[in-house]
Amino acid sequence: MTVQREPAAPRLGSVAPAERVDLLADLDWFDVEVSHEFVGAALEEAQLRGTRCVSSAFTSAQFRKARFVDTVFEQCELSGAQLDETGATRVEFRNCRMSGVQVNASRWKDVVFVGCRLDGANFRMLTGERVWFDDCVLRQADFRGSTIEHARFRGCDLTGADFAQARVPDAVLHGSTFDQMRGIDGLVRPVIDSEQVMPFAGLLLTLHGVVVSDEGEPT
Repeated sequence: MTVQREPAAPRLGSVAPAERVDLLADLDWFDVEVSHEFVGAALEEAQLRGTRCVSSAFTSAQFRKARFVDTVFEQCELSGAQLDETGATRVEFRNCRMSGVQVNASRWKDVVFVGCRLDGANFRMLTGERVWFDDCVLRQADFRGSTIEHARFRGCDLTGADFAQARVPDAVLHGSTFDQMRGIDGLVRPVIDSEQVMPFAGLLLTLHGVVVSDEGEPT
């Protein structure tokens, strides 16, 4: 089993509160604390570095091609936000609601989600390294075509998640549930605990079309 290295934590220094009007006028958010509503805001190609976002609403915000470095989101609302083609390095999302968030074709490294709701999230074609999910809801999440090295899904609800055509080697799945998970072959050499053996075996049987029938019984 490959030993996983902890994702690098965000390097946050002192941050200063910023006014909403100033943040919208200049999308280079450096060393600031953000606590405002940006519902549906046009934030394409924004640059967040050394930024702490606390209790902010980014519902359906447009972050396409934005760049996040050394940034933390705490108790933020990002449901339906568009984060397609974004870059992220040393970023944390803590206790955020992110239902239906779009992260297509992004490049993320050292990104951690803790206690987040990500049902229906779209991570299609994501290229990632050390992307960790702890105690997150990922029901119906879409990871199709993604490549994630050193991933972790600990204590997560992966019901109905789809990993078809993905390549996620050595992912740690301890404590997670994965009923009706699809594309299980996208998880290469996954690491599971003893209580997960039977549920995971059931997924493998379904993948290979295995029919269980005792001799003499109709198939």
